[in-house]
Amino acid sequence: MTQPRPPAPAPAGPAPGVRVTDVDVEDVDELTRWALVPATGFMEPRPSAEDVAKRQRRVRGHRLLGGVVGGRLVGSLRSFDTELTLPGARVVPANAVSSVAVLPTHRRRGVLTSMMRTDLARARERGQALAVLIASEAPIYGRYGFGAATEEATWTLDTTSSRLREDAPADAGTVELVEAAAVRAQLQAVHDGARRARAGGLRREERWWDLVLDPGAVSGAWDARTRTVLRRGPDGTPDGYCTYTTTESSRGRVSTAQLRVDDLTATTPQALRALWELVASVDLVRTVRAAHRPVDEVLPWLLRDPRAAQRTGQDDFLWVRVLDTAAALGARGYDAPGRLVLRVHDEGGPAAGTVLLDAGADGVEVTRTDAEPDVELAADALGSLLLGGVDAALLARAGRLRARDGAAVPSAAALFRGAEVPWCATEF
Repeated sequence: MTQPRPPAPAPAGPAPGVRVTDVDVEDVDELTRWALVPATGFMEPRPSAEDVAKRQRRVRGHRLLGGVVGGRLVGSLRSFDTELTLPGARVVPANAVSSVAVLPTHRRRGVLTSMMRTDLARARERGQALAVLIASEAPIYGRYGFGAATEEATWTLDTTSSRLREDAPADAGTVELVEAAAVRAQLQAVHDGARRARAGGLRREERWWDLVLDPGAVSGAWDARTRTVLRRGPDGTPDGYCTYTTTESSRGRVSTAQLRVDDLTATTPQALRALWELVASVDLVRTVRAAHRPVDEVLPWLLRDPRAAQRTGQDDFLWVRVLDTAAALGARGYDAPGRLVLRVHDEGGPAAGTVLLDAGADGVEVTRTDAEPDVELAADALGSLLLGGVDAALLARAGRLRARDGAAVPSAAALFRGAEVPWCATEF
């Protein structure tokens, strides 16, 4: 339980000369001016009327902010409501932030700061304890209290050495090629079950599925080259699916075709094994590449030759910003009991303050306190720590977490450690 939330500290207003405005998604002219900013920032072509119509479909129902200087819209930010899974399979509302950009002619004038302050203050007012984003540039978002909380990996599989171990989980379930649109409800149910079970999981709103199932709607939509496999357990219940794309190539008359895994989701070990086995055995394919996968991917442990699956890339993915420290800490589960006084530094921000975290067999209680802290850290470090994928001892070694004594760091590490590495499979 947590104490009643106090009013959030009043953030500083927009920077001098900057005005933050709400953008009307239904006003095509206004949306066109807004869309030019992220298109410029992310090195995309100037948006055509068709591009604007696609973007309008994508962002309808979302919150769009613009940063205005001298009467001209020079900054963009989009946010929408989502759900984030915390350790202990606890699902909480969160504010997802995206489409953040400032025109190159107006950098370093406080435009982004003004938009971010406005959006995060509104999220706190709505009662959301967390905000999330995927950072295009890592140095930027720590300034706004976001910390990298999940990682993703790219795995490359040599199919010539991909025989599975005899003890890999298996059952009498089935896999079949399907038309994704025809089994949309089953795909959604599988994803929803999987994202609720693992820290870092995000809800996919209906529009996400509308767009990914509409070829040409957005970059990355499943198209005519995409194949969808649905896995059903022995009782006929869907418990996994995979979408993949193949690319034909050869060296002389020897196939060197590649298979790209676009989305692979399962709610049981048996389904995960069956889907990996299928993509590893597609005729003519010599290499399987899967991006946006967990760093602790189970695939190598399923193989007789674990070196056939190589982790060929790794990067941060989901960043978390705590907006209400007591509510965020009280919402997650803890595998180990413990008591810890944390002081969070968040200058002018909503996460600042000192709390006592008491996790025990009877539940979790978080209360504000005037006691001397066991550990001190900034809001961005707390965001990294929250999902359980970053070790408090690592933060301490980096100077990102300061402890009162030698026992505090191991206590914090044990308390925040998750049972499983957090993973987010959803881009936004």
